[in-house]
Formats: sequence, C-alpha cells, structure tokens
Amino acid sequence: MNEESYDMDDAVAAIQALHDALASDLEELEMRIRALDHAIVLVPEPDNLEVSEYYEARASLHSGLASIAEVLAWIQLKTEEDPEGDVAVALQPLPKLRGCVIH
Repeated sequence: MNEESYDMDDAVAAIQALHDALASDLEELEMRIRALDHAIVLVPEPDNLEVSEYYEARASLHSGLASIAEVLAWIQLKTEEDPEGDVAVALQPLPKLRGCVIH
C-alpha cells in the first residue's frame, strides 16, 4: 500500500460538495434563462448571443455533473469489490505525473 495517507470519506464529501455547487449554479443559470422569457430547450436561438452563452455554460455544467456522477459510481463499485469495506485499500490514488502545473 502507498505510504501516503488519505481519507476516502473526505474525498467523497468534497466531490459531493462540488456536485452540489454545480447543481446550484445550474439552477441559477436556468432561472436567468427563464428570466429572459426563454424556455429551456435543447438548442437555443442562434441569433441570441446572450442566451447562447448561457446555453454553453449550461452544457458545461451538465457535463461536470455527469463526470461527478461517473466518479461517484466508480467509487461505489470499488467499495463493493472490497468485502470488508476497506475503501482505502480498494481505491489506490492515481500515480503522480511529473510536469508543469497548468492551473
């Protein structure tokens, strides 16, 4: 096992908090779209730049929420694979890559 210590419960809680924040942002964004007297549709009107930007942000938020759901499902799957429920053993951290930080 890796010498680094980490707490899976904290990681899951952080991911869940991110999910909640993105869901809240999505709700606020959809309220702004409705405030412009636009229905929430799959494809916005191409000539309305403001609404188009909102829809781009909305698509990004949906993508982020879907990614978080996939990560949480993976954690659940890995947790179920360990009969003793030792998530820290079932889930090993990703390898660290050497290189430049991009953020």
